[in-house]
Amino acid sequence: MKKFIIPVLALLALASCTAKFDEMNKPTTGLTMDSAQPMYIFGRTLYNGSSNDHQRNFNLNDDMYAHYFAQGLGWTDFWRYNAGWGDIYWRDFYTDRLQEYWLIDEICGDQAEYKCIKAANDVWNVVLWLRVIDRHGDAPYFDAEGKFGAGKGTTLPYSKVEDIYADLISRLKADVAAFGNTAGQFDFAAYDFLFNNDWNQWKKFANTLIMRLSMRYSKTDKFKADFVAAAGGCFDSPSDYARISCDTGVWGDYYDRTFNDWSNTFTNCDFMSMMNGTNKGYKTGVVDPRRAFFFLPGTAEATAGNSNWDGYPFDYTSDTEATIVKNHGGNKSYARLNMYNVDGFFHYSKAGNENLSWCYGSYSEALFLKAEGALRGWISGDPEALFKQAIKASMDEIGIFITRSGGKATISEAEANAYIAALPAFGSTKEEKLRSIMIQKWIALYPNSVEAWAEQRRTGYPDYYSGVLTYPAVSASSGVSVGNIIQRIPYPQNEYNTNAGNIPSEFSDYNAKNMEKGIIWSLKGTGTQSATTAPSNAF
Repeated sequence: MKKFIIPVLALLALASCTAKFDEMNKPTTGLTMDSAQPMYIFGRTLYNGSSNDHQRNFNLNDDMYAHYFAQGLGWTDFWRYNAGWGDIYWRDFYTDRLQEYWLIDEICGDQAEYKCIKAANDVWNVVLWLRVIDRHGDAPYFDAEGKFGAGKGTTLPYSKVEDIYADLISRLKADVAAFGNTAGQFDFAAYDFLFNNDWNQWKKFANTLIMRLSMRYSKTDKFKADFVAAAGGCFDSPSDYARISCDTGVWGDYYDRTFNDWSNTFTNCDFMSMMNGTNKGYKTGVVDPRRAFFFLPGTAEATAGNSNWDGYPFDYTSDTEATIVKNHGGNKSYARLNMYNVDGFFHYSKAGNENLSWCYGSYSEALFLKAEGALRGWISGDPEALFKQAIKASMDEIGIFITRSGGKATISEAEANAYIAALPAFGSTKEEKLRSIMIQKWIALYPNSVEAWAEQRRTGYPDYYSGVLTYPAVSASSGVSVGNIIQRIPYPQNEYNTNAGNIPSEFSDYNAKNMEKGIIWSLKGTGTQSATTAPSNAF
């Protein structure tokens, strides 16, 4: 990963996001807007948009809510909001990330050679916006003229999620059009950490995102036409993978720190039982061939009949600590992230640029979206055939993924076929078929917990009702009532201090159990979801 400590960052060392552009563009280095090049700032917003405070932003929230990871003994109370953690992404987005977005937009202007950089900046901004509105709900977005204007220094009212979604899709469609003719475009490959200046990849990614956003409103046909149009130009190969490699040569708090250095991140029991083929709500009886790439067994043999391929319990309470320590030798016998060999999905070394990555979109996701689209009658095709293609694509992606660090192992077609043959029946009703699609999509999205959690809230799958997911120990201080499912992250305390008049009235009480109230596109809309009720989607 190229380090980008360069003079143009003086443009970003700003006192606040309220400064005017003409005031911001007077750096002491003598660098001016006319001489600045947008790729430096773009590299910064790509990397910092991924890496900044990952543990408190995502590992302590979305990673657990998606049942991908669990925290160590005594570390946290599940589903209890911690403002010191949960407020950080909102703050960084509305200051640094939006500031970077508008700076790039201003520098590019209408210059023809910057058209694609400007579009890529917009696509990335959409990715970051989803991490705000899919986690919190309504948010400041539109200005007084009804245009996207957040981050320009003016206090804005909260915009409805559905209106923001419509605008994000509109922006993505414009970006797709911009990538249609790439002749004469400025080359910024060294700072494009996603696609290395491959504009066709950016176009495919934009179309895949349109499909993702459109499917959020699966209960209606609101964005059906957008989904259909984008499905013809989305990711179409296992090598199409939107990811940013972690630069372990610089300070960060990604899994190299939280798992390997700090021993605070563990594999979740539900996800590991799925890998082991023993999940009580979706038992296959065979080991998922992806397990060997994602994980390694614990370093100590577990006792009392437990396995060192076990995942860490998600329903941990202080009462169970002694049992956990006794049966699993402390934490040493729990399955570990595979960081320690070149074929590991999470492998890294001090050289950087290896497997450890932030993941944002893939071919397998596009196929799972198509499988659901076919199930809903949005596009033609056999849902089950697309479902199986998506699983196979997920396994093929791993073989491509690990080559960054010299790994050569792959999942053979025979292994993939054997796993698919062992799966529970695809289903006879549309609800059963959707459940099959979403459980396998949950596996394939790993470790993109932000998207996995969103999809679980949208469809209810993987579900608690059948035991695929374990309901955690919910205390009185948790943000949900016992029996309900977590639905969102509360608005930051600073919003209540500085912008309380604009916060949606249903969230005016900061201390209410706001985390159980759904987003508009959730399975139960803005209501609550019960863990004891079987999901029922509209078809």
